[in-house]
Amino acid sequence: MEPESFFHVALKTDDLEASESFYRDYFGGEVLERGDAADGAGATAVNHVALDVADKLVYLFDEAPYEAAGLVESVPAGFLHFGYVVSDVEAARSELAAGGVDFVMEPTAFGDLKIAFCTGPSGVRVELIEHL
Repeated sequence: MEPESFFHVALKTDDLEASESFYRDYFGGEVLERGDAADGAGATAVNHVALDVADKLVYLFDEAPYEAAGLVESVPAGFLHFGYVVSDVEAARSELAAGGVDFVMEPTAFGDLKIAFCTGPSGVRVELIEHL
């Protein structure tokens, strides 16, 4: 499997406003999107800010979307996952699983995306993203 591109890094923070200020003020981050938990349901019921930092997306969450959806137990603040765009999530999942890679979330439609999560060494989560 070869990803098409690197998409984003996702971080869980105990203080969304302070984290946003940190990446905006010290790293020149430009806010691209804000989301309010009250406007969502399930995985989208989280407060978040998306910033463009040095041509890459950094997502800041108060709760991981997969926590909000009940797919995993609570995860601590800090690094959540990084995401790669692939042309076909189902095919990528099959190839990786055949090689022994464990998946914590099977391919799932998520708005205009299809996503899946696998784990690498030391439990690092990697998101596979297909634009539908």
